[in-house]
Amino acid sequence: MPKKALREQVVVVTGASSGLGRAIARLAGERGAKVVVTARNTNALDNCVLEIERAGSEALAVPGDVTDPDQVERVAAAAVERFGRIDTYVANAIVTVYAEAERLEPEELRRVWEVNFFGVVHGYWAALPHLRKSKGTFLHVSSALAYRGIPLQAAYCSTKAGLRAFLESARVEEQKAGTGVAISLVLPGAINTPQFDRDRQKIGYQPQPVPPIYQPEPFAEATLHCAEHPIRELPISWGAQKLLWGQKLSPRAGDWVLRRTGWKSQHTGEPKPLDAPDNLFDTLPGDPGAHGRFDGRARGSTIWTRLRLLLPKG
Repeated sequence: MPKKALREQVVVVTGASSGLGRAIARLAGERGAKVVVTARNTNALDNCVLEIERAGSEALAVPGDVTDPDQVERVAAAAVERFGRIDTYVANAIVTVYAEAERLEPEELRRVWEVNFFGVVHGYWAALPHLRKSKGTFLHVSSALAYRGIPLQAAYCSTKAGLRAFLESARVEEQKAGTGVAISLVLPGAINTPQFDRDRQKIGYQPQPVPPIYQPEPFAEATLHCAEHPIRELPISWGAQKLLWGQKLSPRAGDWVLRRTGWKSQHTGEPKPLDAPDNLFDTLPGDPGAHGRFDGRARGSTIWTRLRLLLPKG
C-alpha cells in the first residue's frame, strides 16, 4: 500500500556520510522530508545536515556505529524525540574486503558481518516499534549480489544474501500480524561512490565497481520511490536486472563469465598498496561526499529502472 508523501515523512538514513546514503539523505531533504542521518564520520554528517538545511528542510545528525545496538537505539530515540516518529528507516551502511575467500582473516569476515548484517538487524529491531506506530517502511539498500556471489566479495555477498532471507522472514511476520509495516529491498548495480577508495583490499590494485557504473543520484531516486510506494525487491539498473536473470536462467554460465572477468572487472589496473588506509574498523578523516573517482565513466540515469517503476507495483 502507498505510504505518506515524502514531504510528510521522517526518514532515518544509516551510512549517510558518503556515497549512496549521502545522496539518499540529501534527496529526501530536497523533497521535504525531515531527515536523521547517522554514520561514524561526524564531520561528513554535519556537512550532510547543512546540505539538507540549505534545501529547505530539517535534519539531525546522530553519530554512531551500527554494530553497537545501544548506539542504534539512540539514533531511533533521537529521531522520535526531535521529530515525533519514524516513517522510513533506510538501512544502508556497509563495509567490505576485496580478497579471495581463503585469504579473509576471521576478524575481517566477522567485522563485515557485524556491519552489514547485524548493523541492519540492529536497525530493524530499533526502528520496528516506531514503524508499527506510523505504519511505515523498513527500507534496506541491499545489492544484486544478494543473489549472486562473485570472486573477491565472499564477505560482502554472503551478508547481503543472509539479510535477504532474514528480511523475507520478517516481512511475512509483519504481514501476518497486520502491522502495516512494509519491508522493501532495493538491489543496486554498480555505483560511483567513494567506498572504492576506502575499502580494505588484498589484491594490490585500486578497486572499482563492476561496469556499467552509475551515479548515486538515480539510485537514490529509485530508493526513495520505495519509501512512498514500497516494492518487495527492486533491482536498480539494467546491470542489476541482467545479473538476476542470468543467475536464475544459468548459474553455470555466470560461473564461466566470472572465471574470465570476475577479477579484472573489479579493479582499475592501478597498483595500490596492500596497507593503504581503509574504513573496515575505523572511519577515515575528511568528507568524501556522495561521488567517487569514476565521474567520467558513470551514467547519470537508468532508463531500465525508470521503465520498471512505471509498471504495477508489488
